[in-house]
Amino acid sequence: MFRLKGNAQEKKFLDQVMERSGQNLLRCLQCGKCSGSCPIASPTVGGPRRLIARILSGMQEAALTDPTWWYCVSCGTCATRCPVEINMYAVATTLCEMAADQGIQASEPGIHLFEELFLKSVQKNGRVRELNTVMQFNLRSRRPFADAAIGAKMALKGVISPVALLPSGRSDPQVTQIFQKIRQHASERKAESRMP
Repeated sequence: MFRLKGNAQEKKFLDQVMERSGQNLLRCLQCGKCSGSCPIASPTVGGPRRLIARILSGMQEAALTDPTWWYCVSCGTCATRCPVEINMYAVATTLCEMAADQGIQASEPGIHLFEELFLKSVQKNGRVRELNTVMQFNLRSRRPFADAAIGAKMALKGVISPVALLPSGRSDPQVTQIFQKIRQHASERKAESRMP
């Protein structure tokens, strides 16, 4: 495994990721337990091990455009299996924020739109309403029939029902409270960033 060559820019990137995420990536053994158990790791989505290797090698652009952190499902398996207890979700979130700060586009087109619709569904209904969310995503991304064939097969097998399209209007007070805390935290962070 290649480590930093001593370049100041490489070290700065590593230090930023470690400081913002609160994770000591220098402790990584590159044992592969994280990627071996990661549900999204594949040849195209390398997984946590490759992502940490890129950060440790000072490959800022490669790390910030790596699809691993866009696909991370926050399951926590990597952190649970890590012998040095690195929380990859914290690292993935940090890279997402750093990429947004630098105006780097998502590796997956439409991911921000899908995330927005997903969270709106959870906030409104207390859980995600999959059929509504996918249909809204397809309509707003101007591909209304993108999943029609799959949807028809799922409907025939009884996996989804058109009844799911009817409005439910049931919100969960605990979920509402979570979203209020998130908004409060975001406004506090904005205020802190404006302070000299």
